[in-house]
Amino acid sequence: MPIRVGEERFAELVREALNELPPEFRRYLQGLEVRVEDYPDDELMREWGLKPPNYPFGMYEGPSLLEADDPRDFPGVIVLYRRPLEEWCGSEEELRDQIRRTVFHELAHRFGFSDEGMVEELRAGAGFTWPEEERKKEAQRYLEQARHDLAAAQVLWEKGFADWALGVALGAAWRALVGFLVAKGEDPEIVAAAGLAELLARAARLDRRFARFRELGRLDRVSTDMGDPGVDPPCRRVREKEARAAVRLATELGSLIGGGEDGAV
Repeated sequence: MPIRVGEERFAELVREALNELPPEFRRYLQGLEVRVEDYPDDELMREWGLKPPNYPFGMYEGPSLLEADDPRDFPGVIVLYRRPLEEWCGSEEELRDQIRRTVFHELAHRFGFSDEGMVEELRAGAGFTWPEEERKKEAQRYLEQARHDLAAAQVLWEKGFADWALGVALGAAWRALVGFLVAKGEDPEIVAAAGLAELLARAARLDRRFARFRELGRLDRVSTDMGDPGVDPPCRRVREKEARAAVRLATELGSLIGGGEDGAV
């Protein structure tokens, strides 16, 4: 079950994460604003090519250390999204850990690191590495959420909500692939930043059976956004056959990842 801690406790956990930042990085916090919001807005979701329920945990907006006129004091904003973080975590301990990782990850962008080039101390939290047991837990968390999403997608399809079924089924496929790749040893932070098509390509390099799910990449480009005024809503734009295909393929993908000795992670 998702954890709910309230705004004050959440803000306290964010402050704790900032206080854990190593001294060599903490000196660059001058001029930085840290905010907490419930969810990212629609414009940001479109800009990042994301669709609910695949919300980001946080974002950094502003110059990097290399671009700043004064490296001791330069403006910037980190935003943490409370509801997605709470939805992801099942206990306050997990929430504290994920807030810490998210804060450190966004600070790394302030220091000028890309997702791919981020130093380990900032990618997953200062001093934090990914022991095998932690990696397995992270993989299982994604896979459990994928199974939950897939069950929801099937119900939505049966009830005739094609647009919702499509979006939720694609989310289930994305989470299943992240769980599979993390269990196979890939970095959780980098894998989770990839889109569905890239995840499919990564999985296919490990196991050619994943190549037959390329159609999911095309379906992921079907827009379920509300769109501009005067444009038909998603319930009229998304065709039933697209939703049916997404649910079917996500179900088969889940079976490949979780079923049998060859496919199990």
